[in-house]
Amino acid sequence: MNYLAHIYLSGSNKLMMIGNFIGDAVKGRAYTNLHPVVQKGILLHRAIDDYTDRHPLNAEIRKLLHPVCGKYAGVYLDMFYDHFLAAGWDDFSPHVSLRSFCIRFYVDILLRYKYLPPKIKAFLPSLIVKNRLKSYSEIKKLQEALEIMTTYTSLPRTTTQAIDCLIDNYDTMKEAFYTFFPQIIDHTAEWRRQDDKDADQIPDLFLKYFNS
Repeated sequence: MNYLAHIYLSGSNKLMMIGNFIGDAVKGRAYTNLHPVVQKGILLHRAIDDYTDRHPLNAEIRKLLHPVCGKYAGVYLDMFYDHFLAAGWDDFSPHVSLRSFCIRFYVDILLRYKYLPPKIKAFLPSLIVKNRLKSYSEIKKLQEALEIMTTYTSLPRTTTQAIDCLIDNYDTMKEAFYTFFPQIIDHTAEWRRQDDKDADQIPDLFLKYFNS
């Protein structure tokens, strides 16, 4: 799971969402210095990653990707699953459009900017300006995001080959995602249940301004 899926799986508690969103940037036990609900969001992030990595369906998809992606097959799988979530958004969020969901997230995260580690603060402007989360629905934009990652991370320059693999196996990967994603929604439900009741909400009027 990449950013879009992690945010989606966070539920309605914004501090939980922040923890889930920044999970990769907080290593080891450094999370114990943060707000308790942010801590829980980071632990949720790790639980999502563990469940995703261990799921047999995803192991089969990684096998398809491994010849061209090597040890980074899991990274590409996460990005491709964000693509399927974005492209099929209405199947999982029939009452809130992807555009509205992304705008709401950008507002939420900016209002809680103080909780973000430096690494996240560094790329957040680009994420928002280019609306990366929504852009994952288009394969061309997905490829652009991956190519940017090859510049700033250890991801090798195998983006073209990986995208070709996605296109060649599109139906197989999509079917795997549509089988897997409802299962991880159920898996994360218990994590979120109590915290969703205590969610800190932004006034609707404020959100309407950003949706106009």
